[in-house]
Amino acid sequence: MDTNNKRIAKNTLYMYLRMAITMLVGLYTSRVVLRVLGVEDFGLYNVIGGIIAMFGMLNAAMTNTTSRYITVSLAKGDIQKTRGIFNMAALIHLCIAVIVLILGETVGLWYLYNKLVIPEGRLFAAEWLYQLSVISTLLSIITVPFNSTIVAHEKMSAFAFIQILDVFLKLAIVLMLEYSPFDRLIFYGTLLSCVTMMNLIIYIIYCKRKFAETEMMFYWNRGIFKEMTGFIGWSLVGNFSFLFYSQGLNLILNAFCGPVVNAARGISVQVENVVKQFANNVQVAINPQIMKSYAVKEMQRMYTLIFASSRFCFYLLFLIELPILIETDFLLSLWLGSYPDHTVNFMRIILMTTIMDAFVNPMYTANLASGKLMMYHLTLSIHMYAFMFVTYLSIKYTGIPESVFISLFVATVIGVVLRIIILYRQIGLRPIHYIQNVIRPIVMVVMVSIIAPLLIHNFMESGWIRFLATSIISVLSVALTAYTIGISSTERAYVVEFVKKKLNCKNRNI
Repeated sequence: MDTNNKRIAKNTLYMYLRMAITMLVGLYTSRVVLRVLGVEDFGLYNVIGGIIAMFGMLNAAMTNTTSRYITVSLAKGDIQKTRGIFNMAALIHLCIAVIVLILGETVGLWYLYNKLVIPEGRLFAAEWLYQLSVISTLLSIITVPFNSTIVAHEKMSAFAFIQILDVFLKLAIVLMLEYSPFDRLIFYGTLLSCVTMMNLIIYIIYCKRKFAETEMMFYWNRGIFKEMTGFIGWSLVGNFSFLFYSQGLNLILNAFCGPVVNAARGISVQVENVVKQFANNVQVAINPQIMKSYAVKEMQRMYTLIFASSRFCFYLLFLIELPILIETDFLLSLWLGSYPDHTVNFMRIILMTTIMDAFVNPMYTANLASGKLMMYHLTLSIHMYAFMFVTYLSIKYTGIPESVFISLFVATVIGVVLRIIILYRQIGLRPIHYIQNVIRPIVMVVMVSIIAPLLIHNFMESGWIRFLATSIISVLSVALTAYTIGISSTERAYVVEFVKKKLNCKNRNI
């Protein structure tokens, strides 16, 4: 167990290195892309990407299935079965790529030509960008079995390196964008597709050299196929409802408000994705251990990992989000200069919604480990469809774009409650224990830590001094409050021991 904990800590550090670099480069990239493409083309890029993402739900369903089965097989030490699962997953992914291609060239094109609001004179560029997005999606689908194998083996150093390379290649594309010899939107989409192809090649080469089970061969096992496709089916139900809701918001905004509001949402989503990386870095490092604990029936360790990852993910997200929520206007002006209307409100509501992922991700991983997907996905899908209708009515009758994201926030909070109830039935995790070990300490940390930053913000004039003071006090307030009242005594002792070891290592090196 101590070895596993050290592995989690080490992998988390690798993921944070990746996060720090991708965050800085990603924020700069977003600024340049918005400036070079312009508000309308930036909004068009986001809404077309949303259409492709809806077809990519098949890929998301298979990603979770592949990761789960490879991780569990490794925990049981069954290498032959792991090889079979990998090759079966590769075959299924190829079939999924064909299905996505068919849907993209039929249903997707119909929506592009008949429903999408496209600025005058930009139809040709939209057609090219759409086809390039389809190609990128197909390449990403084929990459999944290799990506999942690296994560299952907990080789986060390699995973982080490949992701860092990806973000620097995309930075190079952005720097070349101003010097494009032809339409910038088409140029951008073309080079992004090339980067996706390069990622696939790197994943294949690495896995071939490191993992014996990734040896490609034709493999067919009806039992594994039936089991995995059943898993995919219910994952597909859940992923479709989520993507239908999240991408449906984009399409609703496009229909009622036009591409300029889509650009405001696109900017907010860029920040949301960066912030999510902080929580995902912890969660990706812990996910294999949660699944392996369930595979060998170490239920108490599994509960402990769920509690710890929920709390730490929340604290890390809140640590980053609190200064952003307080100083949104200043940060947007500093980052973009000028920005579309509604961006400030969109960003604040989306960031508050994002912090709910700290609760959702560990519970979803536990559900995957259990293999009992039907109740989980069916309940949450009905919930999401109901709120999609509420969202549509809210903007139709109010005409206020912010109403869309308020509905999303309410739906997310209710979804967390439903997951807590479902997990009690699936893995025996009692709601009262979750409230005591996760909800109660988090509420205490939030109530105490926000006092000092809000006082500084209210009593100082806007500017660099207030921004720096608010940010520093926010980080210190959240960190100290989380350490003193937000974690258990055992976790506190582990943190102290970990820091001491690192300091001793540095002293010896000196």
